[in-house]
Amino acid sequence: MARFIVALLVFTGASVSAFAQSLPVPSYWLNQRGSELKVYPTTPPSPGSFDGVYLNHAAGFKCQASPTNPPYHVTGRIHGTHVTFKVIWNNGVEDCKSTTLWRGRVIGRTMTTHWILFGPAISPPLRGVDVFQQQP
Repeated sequence: MARFIVALLVFTGASVSAFAQSLPVPSYWLNQRGSELKVYPTTPPSPGSFDGVYLNHAAGFKCQASPTNPPYHVTGRIHGTHVTFKVIWNNGVEDCKSTTLWRGRVIGRTMTTHWILFGPAISPPLRGVDVFQQQP
């Protein structure tokens, strides 16, 4: 009986770890608001760090992506399945004088995050949840 329980625990642990994985770099993600996150390796390479670009398509928010408005730079960190990244909403063309910080977790091809948007004109800071799906 003890061998059966040990075998069951090993199998369960292996199954869970197969679904929990780190953020793949490079990768492309789309959230429920239609915003795009493109993740790239840092230059020079830095373990646990990534760079990228963010194209904002969230209705009701400034700094929207468009053909004349370049994407916004993303910097982030990966620790196992946990991820944090931020966008300073200034791309040299449009400055929204704000920053968004996302913190979340990657499970399979889904990244669930909590975000906070803050800046001098945003009081109190705005908070929300974004669920990103990895795209091919």
